[in-house]
Amino acid sequence: MASDTQRIDRYRKQSINLLQGALQQIKQGHWTRSEDLLWGSLTLAVKGVGLSRGDHLTDDEEVREYATQLGHDHRDRRLREAFTQLSNFGESVERLREARFRVDRIIPMLEDVSSAIERLWEMVPSANLAAEPEGPETAVGHDAE
Repeated sequence: MASDTQRIDRYRKQSINLLQGALQQIKQGHWTRSEDLLWGSLTLAVKGVGLSRGDHLTDDEEVREYATQLGHDHRDRRLREAFTQLSNFGESVERLREARFRVDRIIPMLEDVSSAIERLWEMVPSANLAAEPEGPETAVGHDAE
């Protein structure tokens, strides 16, 4: 169990760092990089929750199904739809570029995914967390274009 706790702590730190990096990439207009970082952050958060409950998730499909089930169990739309929203992220960004819309239209999806990641880490019992690192900036900000 000690190694699981260490792994959960490592997943959490990496997930938070990836989320912060994704938000920075968004502000700089690097959409593809931000999408990759969001995928990594979300995947690690789901794996961390699973591991804290004794569930070892090994592949992407298991991780997605687990997140969906958590969303159903907790009646949380953000958790149920996080991977689906990320799957549509690239297409949404491309539509924005083609139509020359402001990125404000994609902000709600980014906020949903960010808050899903934060919610997932809230589900991990505090006994599994060695130290509480600083949380990510949750506001993506409307100044990102």
